[in-house]
Amino acid sequence: MSNLILKDIKGEENNYPIDKVPFKIGRERKNDLVLESKIVSRDHAQIVRAKEGLTIVDLGSHNGTCVNGTRIKETILRDGDEILIGGIIILYQETIAEDIHFSEDDSPLDSKAIIIKPLEDSAITGLLGKEPQPTGRKDQRLEQLEKNNRNLITLYQLSEKLISSISLGELLDMIIELIFTSIDADRGFLMLFDEGRNLIPKVIKYRDSASKADEKITVSQTIVNRVTRDRVAILTSDAMVDPRFSQGHSIYLHGIRSAMCVPLWRKKDIIGIIHLDSFRRTNQFTENDLELLMAIANHAAIGIEQARLNERILREIRIRSNLERFHSPDVVNTIMEGSAKKGTLSMKVEEKKATVLFIDIQNFTSLAERLSASEVASLLNEYFSIMTDIVFEYDGTLDKYIGDAIMATFGVPYSHGNEEVKAVLAALKMRRELERLMTQKEEKNRFDIRIGINSGNVVAGYIGSMKRLQYTVLGNVVNVASYLESIAGPNEILIGEETFRQVNKLFLLEESGKKRVKRGMREVRYYRIIGEK
Repeated sequence: MSNLILKDIKGEENNYPIDKVPFKIGRERKNDLVLESKIVSRDHAQIVRAKEGLTIVDLGSHNGTCVNGTRIKETILRDGDEILIGGIIILYQETIAEDIHFSEDDSPLDSKAIIIKPLEDSAITGLLGKEPQPTGRKDQRLEQLEKNNRNLITLYQLSEKLISSISLGELLDMIIELIFTSIDADRGFLMLFDEGRNLIPKVIKYRDSASKADEKITVSQTIVNRVTRDRVAILTSDAMVDPRFSQGHSIYLHGIRSAMCVPLWRKKDIIGIIHLDSFRRTNQFTENDLELLMAIANHAAIGIEQARLNERILREIRIRSNLERFHSPDVVNTIMEGSAKKGTLSMKVEEKKATVLFIDIQNFTSLAERLSASEVASLLNEYFSIMTDIVFEYDGTLDKYIGDAIMATFGVPYSHGNEEVKAVLAALKMRRELERLMTQKEEKNRFDIRIGINSGNVVAGYIGSMKRLQYTVLGNVVNVASYLESIAGPNEILIGEETFRQVNKLFLLEESGKKRVKRGMREVRYYRIIGEK
C-alpha cells in the first residue's frame, strides 16, 4: 500500500496510507486527508488509479498543486515524488504494485480523516533548534522536505504581513525576524539608501544576544560595493580566502567567514540590501539559503515600497489637513503640487504683493460680559466658521485668529489675480452674512463688526520657531490694515490708498479722510466702501 509521508513538529515521521481511491485531499473534513491551511482549497486534489499507476489530479484549486516543483493538473506519481499543497510538502512513497489493494468506495472516511496543520511559529523555532543526523537517502530527503516546508511558511508569513497595514519600522523588524527563523546566521542587517544615496542601517540582529542590536555595526564595504555596484547577489563560503574579496581588508578585520548579501530591488533600481554573515565556520550558507534570501528580498522590497508610500500618503494627509485650516482648497492644491515637484515644502521667506484684511467684533468685551463662557464659545465658533468660509471662497488665506479678530491675506502664498477686488468682495459678503446671522439671534447675542483692508508689498513665508512655524505676512501694509479696522465704525469697511486705486471703478466708495498711523510715519488716506456699482 502506498503512503504519504510527513514530519510533525517533533521531527517524527508519520505515514498516511492511501487505502482507497479516489483519495481526496483538501481543507474540508469530508476529505480523506484534511490540510488545515487557509491557502488549501476546500476540495484541493485527489489521488486516483490509472493504468500507469496512482495519479494525482488538481481539482481546480486556487493556489494549485505542485509535484517536484512543477504546477500540475494531473500527473502519475512515482516513488519519492514531492507533492506541494498549500505550503505543505508531502513525500509520496510507492510500494510494490502487487501489494496495493484499492477500494472503489467513494465515500469519505468520516472520523478516520487525516488532519494535517501547517507548522506554527513555535514549531518552526523548535525545528531550527534540531538538526537530525541523516541515516540514509530517505532521511536526507525528508530533512530537505522539512527545510523546504519551513521556507515556504516563511514566504507565506511574509506575504501575509505585506498586505497588512503596518509601519515601515515594524515591517523591517519582521523581515529580519523571519529570515532568522529559516537561515542560521550569526548576524544580519537590512540597510536602505537615503535621498543622498547613502546606505543607512535600519535593522540589526544578532543571534546570540539581542543587546548587541544597539551597537555600532561594522560592515564589509567590499561585499556591499560588489552587490550595489555590480547589481548581483553574493554568497561566499569563506570570505577570507575568496579571491573576489582579496582586497577587502575589512573582511579580515571583521573575521567574516561565510556571508550572503542580496539587493532589494524597486524595478531597475536598488533601494537597499540584506546582509547575513557568520563568524563561526566556513560553508555556513548554501545555494538554497541564497535562493531563499533572494526570494525574501524580492517580497520585502515590494512591502518596503508600499509601506513608504503609505507613510508618504499619511504625511501628505497631515500636511494637507494643516494647510486646509489656513488656505482655500485651490491654494492647498497649488502648495501640494509644488511641494510634490520639489520633494519638500518651501520654507523660504520672500517679499510679495498682497492684500491684507482684518475683521473684528465691535465691543466684544461687553458682549462677553453679557454671556456665559459656553455661549461666547458657541457664538464665536459659528461666526468664525462663516467668515473663514468666505475668505476661502475668494481664494484668500486665513492667517490667524487674534482673539475675536480674523486676519486674512489675498495673493499669498499664490496669486490668482485681482486680489484687491476679491478682498473687497469678501468684505461685502461678510457684512451681508453678519446681517443675516444677527436676525437669527436674540438681542443680547447681537453684535457689529469692523473691517480694514490694505494692499502693498509684504514679507511672506513660514515664520516662527523650529517647534512651531506658521505661514504669515509682515510689514507696514499689515499695520495699516489693522489700524483701518480699529478706526472703522459699526459694520464699516475701510480701505487704503493702494486698494482704492485697484477697485475704485468697480465699487461705490467715498473718501473718509487721512490719518497718521504711527508717529513718524506718513499720513494714510483711506476710503469707505459703500457697495458694488
